[in-house]
This record gives sequence, C-alpha cells and structure tokens, in this order.
Amino acid sequence: MKTFLKHLLALFIVVNLGSALYAQNENPSFSHTIKEELKPWTNKPFYNNPNNFQFAIVSDRTGGHRKGVFGKGVEKINLLYPEFVMSVGDLIEGYSKDNTLLDAQWKEFDSILNPLSTRFFYVAGNHDYSNEVMAKQWKERYGKDYYHFIYKDVLFLILNSNDGDGVMMSKDQIAFLKEAIAQNTGVRWTMVFTHHPMWAYGDASGFDEVEAALSNRKYTVFAGHTHRYLFDVRNDQNHYVLATTGGGSRLRGPKFGEFDHIGWVTMTDKGPKLVNLALSGIHDHNVSTMQTKEQAVSLINATDFKTLVMAKERERKAILLLNNTSDKPIHFKGQLYHHHQVQPDSSRFQLSLPPMTSSEIVIKTTPLDVSQASIWDPMELEWEMGYDNKFMEPEFSLSGTEIIELMPSQAGISMTEQDIFIQELQVALSHPYNKVSAKFTLDGTEINANTPEFPGNLTLDKTSIINVKLTDAEGFESAGFQKTYKKVKPTAATRKPRNTKKGLQYTYYEGNFDSIPDFSSLKPLKSGSVTVLDPEEIGERLDHFAIQYKGFISVPETGIYTFFLKSDDGSKLYLDGELLIDNDGSHDTATKTGMKALKKGMHPVQIDYFEDFLGEHLQLDFSGPNVEKSPAVFRH
Repeated sequence: MKTFLKHLLALFIVVNLGSALYAQNENPSFSHTIKEELKPWTNKPFYNNPNNFQFAIVSDRTGGHRKGVFGKGVEKINLLYPEFVMSVGDLIEGYSKDNTLLDAQWKEFDSILNPLSTRFFYVAGNHDYSNEVMAKQWKERYGKDYYHFIYKDVLFLILNSNDGDGVMMSKDQIAFLKEAIAQNTGVRWTMVFTHHPMWAYGDASGFDEVEAALSNRKYTVFAGHTHRYLFDVRNDQNHYVLATTGGGSRLRGPKFGEFDHIGWVTMTDKGPKLVNLALSGIHDHNVSTMQTKEQAVSLINATDFKTLVMAKERERKAILLLNNTSDKPIHFKGQLYHHHQVQPDSSRFQLSLPPMTSSEIVIKTTPLDVSQASIWDPMELEWEMGYDNKFMEPEFSLSGTEIIELMPSQAGISMTEQDIFIQELQVALSHPYNKVSAKFTLDGTEINANTPEFPGNLTLDKTSIINVKLTDAEGFESAGFQKTYKKVKPTAATRKPRNTKKGLQYTYYEGNFDSIPDFSSLKPLKSGSVTVLDPEEIGERLDHFAIQYKGFISVPETGIYTFFLKSDDGSKLYLDGELLIDNDGSHDTATKTGMKALKKGMHPVQIDYFEDFLGEHLQLDFSGPNVEKSPAVFRH
C-alpha cells in the first residue's frame, strides 16, 4: 500500500510539474526568469493564433478625386504591414471610350500603387468598368473581373457590380458565385467585396440570389461607391459601405460618414473585426450607423439656414431659422464678424435646440453712417452646430460661415403647388417664421399698410396674380413673392380610334446619343407595338439607342392631371401635341412632373426616349380626380 501511495504521489508531482512548465512555456516565443508566483503582467493569452490574419481595405479613389490622398494611404499601409490589401473599386476616373485616355489613367494608378509592399486585389467599380471599351481594357490588364480565393480557410468572393447593364450582375457571374459558395461549404467565414452596396438596389441587381446562397453561413460584406461610410446589419450579418481613400468628399467628419480612411480587418476566432484607420486617426467600425446617419441628416438640415431679410427705411432685420428634427438636443454658437457699414444689435449668439423644435435668431442692423445708408454689404456669421459628445469621441458637429445678404428676401414662403384649375382652386400659403404675417393682393398691385392678411385658405374662381409680402408689427417687410394661378379649359379628348389595342406603337433607332435626337432625320431599325414602357424589351443592345413611342392615353374623367415621367437616361412627354415634360439629357434615374387639364377620354401621347449607358428605365405615372398615382394606361 505504501509503495502504491509513493507511485501516486510521484505521478501527481510529475503531472503538476508538467502543467507548471506548460503554463510557463505555452507560447514558445515567450520566456522569462521570474520564479515568483506573482507576475507583473496579466494572465490573458497572447493573441497569436497562426490561422488568424490582418489585411487592409482601400476605398474609392475617384469620382472627383483629390490628388495625392490615395498615394498617402499606400505609404501608411506600408507602415502597418498587412498580409494583403483589398479594394472596393473606382480606381480611375474612367467613363470614357478613349483607349489612349484609359490607358494613361490605368498607368497612373499602377504607378501610385507600385510602392505598395504587399499583394493588392482589384475590384471593379463603375469608374473602372462601365462600357465595352473599359471592360476590354480591364480584362487585358487584370484578367477576371469577378473571382474568388481562399486565405487561411476564409473564402473571399469578389463581385463585379457592373457586368450586367446598370447596377447588376450577369447570369454568368451569379452562376459562378453560387458554384464557388457551394464548393466551399467548410470554410470558417466568407467575405464579399463589391463596389456598389448592391443590397440597396433591389432584386434586379441579382444580389438577392447571392444572399440566398450565403444564407447558411457566416459572412461579411464590404462595398464602396457612395463616398459615405455606413455600418449596418442585414440578415444578421455585418455590411459595411466604406467612405473614401481620396474620392470626392466634403469631409464633414466620421459621424457624417465623410472621411478618408483605410479599413483594417483582423480575422479572429469569432469572425472579422474592422476598425477604420482614418488618415487623421482611428475610428471604430460602428462610427457611422443607421442611427448616426439619421442624426447626421438632421444636423445637415439644421445648418441649411433659411434666412429671411426684411427692411424698414434705414434698418434691416435678418431672421435665421434653426430647425432640429433629431431626437437629441443640438447646440448653436455664432459670432458676427466686424462690419464697416452697419451696427447689429447683437453679435454673439448661443442657444440649445431641444429635440424636434425650431428657434430663431433675430439680428437688427442700422447703418453706422446715415449718408451711406444705401450701402448694404453682407454680414458674415461664423457658426458651429453639433451634438454634445462624450470625452474623446469623434466630433459630431459642423461649422462654417453664413453669408447674410442684407437685401430684402422672400425665403420660406410656400404656396399651393398646383397652378392651374378648371372651376375653383383652394390656395394655401405657409411660412415658418414667428411674429410675422403675410399680406397679399390679387390683382398684381403693390402691398401697403392697408393690404389684408392672407386667410387660412383663399378660393380662386378666375385667373389671378397673387402678390405676397411678409411683414411684422414693427413695420419690417420682406421682398415680394408672386405666383400666377390660371383658370383653364380642359383639352378636349380625341375621337376614339376604332379597334384600338392595349399599348403603344414604337420606332427604334441606334446611335451615340447624349440627348433626344431629331427622329425625323433618322432611319428606324425596326418598329412595332408593345404593351408596357420597357426599353429593354425593345433594345437590340445594352446601350446607345433611342425609341419613340406613340399612342393614346386613357383619362377616366375630366379634371387636372399630374404626370410623372421617370427615366434613365433622357425622355420627353408630349400630350395632345404639346411638350408637357422635358426630362432630357444623359443622367441617372430621375423624375420630372407636369400638369394639364384634360377632358375624359383618349388623348394622343408621344414619349421620346434615349439610352446612353449604364441602366435603361422609362416609366410614366399619373394622378388626378379620384386617381392615386398609378401607371398610365395606353392604347394604340
């Protein structure tokens, strides 16, 4: 028995000695000579998992790029020694079909990138890959425009958000990505890199199919394009829209998502962790979120000062309206610069705007020299507005100089938008200022002390020219505001054509158009009829074509109708032979409106459209008596 106990004791000593030695030598890179139980360091483990790694991400360089910023970013990355560098596109200005120009831009970018001491992965942005010439250059220089790779058991998916027409992926790319995901089910994480934040573009982008394929795994998405940083959680996965590394930005600060930075990602056992190495500091991954975005928008709106200037003889009164639409208080500080012609009654201002409130700053001025009373140089107000911050948090404030012109203005006056009517029209007027009333005339005459105040609603039954001025109890007056409301006769409907069919007739043309062409000088490539406004259904190629649609629109009852013409690129709407809406030009999806009085029945309609590049969209909606905004109904 004694022998057994001796052996057990010896085993216990060996095991505990081994444990002690292991505790001291659990990291072979670390050694020390301290034998005491207490150690002058914590007992946390070394962060040295060989499977984990760190890499950098650069964001948009172009789109109004600021020279030298991206190169400075490359210099700072070299100081950090990442294992590699990712991008999210927009590396050159692009948007050209001139091979010589594109070649020069890529050579310039590669020369800026050349000092980078580690591997760089290209991602195509719309400035890099937006037409067939740019696509060809990309593939000749860098090969694949979408691809994947695995690094330390992490799958990297690199998307091209422009290889379809507009912000979308081709069917081939979607199939490739699905296969890459399906063949790599055992990876510990998946990271997705795309230029556009495609989840914000709807199902047409094809990203929803990629999301569905990723639904049973952990993944993180990185994008760029907007030049504004935003962190959001979608499908329980982190999504990041990076800001800029030299691209166009107002640089209003991290809380506004506007700063130059390098994304620094550390792959950990629990997934990737992102911090933002601003070229002027370090910001956490949640420095700009959906919540701070709302606060940033509120602060930006608050600094869009609506300034009303009123006059009385040799005096001026300026009213700055401050609006706080956020759920947090905003502070305001302001100081007027010295002025050589006028004396303000106050030059320093400080106030706090509670949530969801407005306030006014009123500045009365008189001339310093009565003989110079006709000289009213503008005043300059140096201001700062922001939220209260905790110590050492990034600033969440804006500052600037507001130029206050001392000539009477009409800022803030709003009247009923509809300016035509058939029988009667209720006209309303509003303004945001306190202790100020609106006086008006209906016959175009000037306003004086005996002019009545504008009522809550004014009923018009004939064409009227309304003049308005804002006045106060001290006799100050704003500049005059004038609007004409016309009583019109509705345009008669055309005699209903016999045997009409649903839809429109069209003629199709091709060419490099940057505005609506003169169709009479062109020869159509084809013609026919369609039941919906869908240029993609007619177009024989992705870009550079034009279509003219003709037919009739069905008006359900007599009244005033508003038409909404939405297109990418340019469009025009002719109704009853008259141009009603001009939405011409090469542009992203944009909507313009027009109003017309119409009698019940069929009215001839013509819609001219052209497609330049990147996206093709055409839509006509209308609203009117008992008709909510809805697609127009066509016949031909």
